[in-house]
Amino acid sequence: MKNLRNNGASAAHIVPNREPHGASPKLASPADEWRGDSISARQLWAQNRFWMETQNLASKRHGGRRQQHHRALLFAMKTFEWGLKCVGQYRRGVENARDITVRELDLALPGLPAHFDGFTILHISDPHLDGMPGLEFEVLRLLQHRRFDICALTGDYRNAIHGSIRATMQGLERLVHGIQTREGFVGVLGNHDDCHMVAPMEAMGIRVLINEAWVLERNGQMLQFVGTDDVHYYYTDQALLALERACRGFTIALVHSPELCDAAAEAGVSLYLCGHTHAGQVCLPGGIPLVKHLRSGRAYYRGHWQHRGMQGITSAGMGTSGIPVRFNTQGEVMILTLRRK
Repeated sequence: MKNLRNNGASAAHIVPNREPHGASPKLASPADEWRGDSISARQLWAQNRFWMETQNLASKRHGGRRQQHHRALLFAMKTFEWGLKCVGQYRRGVENARDITVRELDLALPGLPAHFDGFTILHISDPHLDGMPGLEFEVLRLLQHRRFDICALTGDYRNAIHGSIRATMQGLERLVHGIQTREGFVGVLGNHDDCHMVAPMEAMGIRVLINEAWVLERNGQMLQFVGTDDVHYYYTDQALLALERACRGFTIALVHSPELCDAAAEAGVSLYLCGHTHAGQVCLPGGIPLVKHLRSGRAYYRGHWQHRGMQGITSAGMGTSGIPVRFNTQGEVMILTLRRK
């Protein structure tokens, strides 16, 4: 079962975005986490997000909104699925998608506080739990008897864009209850997720960061997580304001896609964790993707990368988007061990 309690040498704080730019960091006590204008910030976010979701709008980073054409995309996906079945490759694609691997990486990070040397992060992205029912049980089997310092979730918990979230939340709760951590779970939303998912996620013990920061402290040293709302469909400048907190210490950014890598590097983020691309999901031999589904940061559609001194990880994702198949890619969960350089 999960362990959400901090160990004796650590403490965690949510840091709402309410100090003026350039002010010294102020750690909020648990009783103050969602008081005052931090509540207003979430209310403004929820109102905007809900409106965009109901209107099928996507917000671009450099201005403007456009209509999302979900019906056209769904038709294309169904046509591709029919084609795979006609040529006898659909079952093979499903088998590929269920072949999940655990990928482990050691990351040498300049400036990592000494008390966080060896800190382990289980990084899970894009589980799309309603698209491949039961996939969470396979992941839990792969992770049994292992314990991590923290689990970082970078969005797209469901496959559907609209409709009930019940099956997705049930699958996510099974993951949360089955994964053993010392410091709990921290996560952000993806472009497939909706604003109604935040409350049940927080109820099951996930710290959902919506353009907010969360600070973990050990013996006076701090590791900061900054999480943004999805920037592929639901970008607002609040994401940039959240990243500005990176100037206050060693920072790990949780963003659903790599599309904010330039702003994060400029802000001083040390490690950028994301997903969204599924490493292409359906690729030509050699892993050449047919679709990256990115407006920017296209070079960073998979794996470990560096951008202007910042290291980044783009997970291939646990699940699949659209059709539950993979070709020339493999679903993964990642275990990242932070090392002091």
